[in-house]
Amino acid sequence: MQKRKILILGEAGEFTRRIGVALAHVPEIECVLGLERTREAAQLAQELGVGFAPVTPGDPVSLREALAGVFAVINLRGPFEVANYPVAEHCADLGVHYLDPADGRDYVNGIERLARRAERSGSLIVAGASVAPAVSAALVELLAPEFDEIREIHVFLTPGLNDQRELATVRSVLSFASGSMRIRKRGRWKSAHWSTRPEKVDFPAPVGRRLGYLSDLPDLDLFPRYYDAQTVIARAGLPSRVLNVLMSVLSWLRHRGAFEELPRAAAWLIRALAALSRPGGASAGLRVLMRGTKGGEETAHVAYLIARAADGPAIAAAPLIALVKKWVRAGVPRAGALPCIGLLSLEEIKAELLPYDIVLVRA
Repeated sequence: MQKRKILILGEAGEFTRRIGVALAHVPEIECVLGLERTREAAQLAQELGVGFAPVTPGDPVSLREALAGVFAVINLRGPFEVANYPVAEHCADLGVHYLDPADGRDYVNGIERLARRAERSGSLIVAGASVAPAVSAALVELLAPEFDEIREIHVFLTPGLNDQRELATVRSVLSFASGSMRIRKRGRWKSAHWSTRPEKVDFPAPVGRRLGYLSDLPDLDLFPRYYDAQTVIARAGLPSRVLNVLMSVLSWLRHRGAFEELPRAAAWLIRALAALSRPGGASAGLRVLMRGTKGGEETAHVAYLIARAADGPAIAAAPLIALVKKWVRAGVPRAGALPCIGLLSLEEIKAELLPYDIVLVRA
């Protein structure tokens, strides 16, 4: 059996380890870590029993050398910046399949600009293979049969403390703290600020009540297009009231030009506060609430994906792992470039969550 070579680009951290562990012993896969040449990187490759290809960030030569003979790339390193797709562009030109876990709205939606290049080479380029939009869309697909017409979709993402996403959530909010975002409401596009009408949502135990702020997730553009929803709202919230207050203060400062990037001292403080998690603070959740009609009657349905222990990162990693396995075993269905929506069913994602204390709750 000829194995398919999968290159994982990233850093020698826990998320790279998580993806590597999941793919290292799949019989059809030859897993290779594409990391900067450091002692930690070499140790991680040796520990996982996988290959190692030195890739220097920003060096296209080392990247092209690492891409030789590769079937697909999982890009965990980024940068996931608007109009900046260096790894994806190389893959599109070389006929290598590509996916990343980016959740930036403009970045994920902009990946389609590589479609023609990818079609010419026969590669499939996918952005957003993570919680949003991949998992949130899978929950929408789960609930969609309950409706004849979908009018509203509300997404609420809340990470657990110490699952490495609290900083990502704060940075996501800060990225548009100085401006406004476009949201679809009752069929019209409107401008709104991140702090507009924060919403409290009671998640199933042990997550509990979380306060969510408007978040600029790619779902805001994708769900009106894919599901014809007239209203789409996305929110993100942290488990700690203190962290939410800190996030508000930092956003106020960012709005007034006090800094561009999150200061190192603020990042350290966020990590320190996260370490002082309350009971249930390590749990994470994703909620999708949908409203519409069925048989001429108004109806609403909710689905929650709850990580009851400190297993939130497993939800973020599941689409990457599931999609690579699907490509290797069933083939890549098409060439082009698109967001990760409609490519995975919830059952395919759940298969990668079985080792963890993660449950699906419907209401």
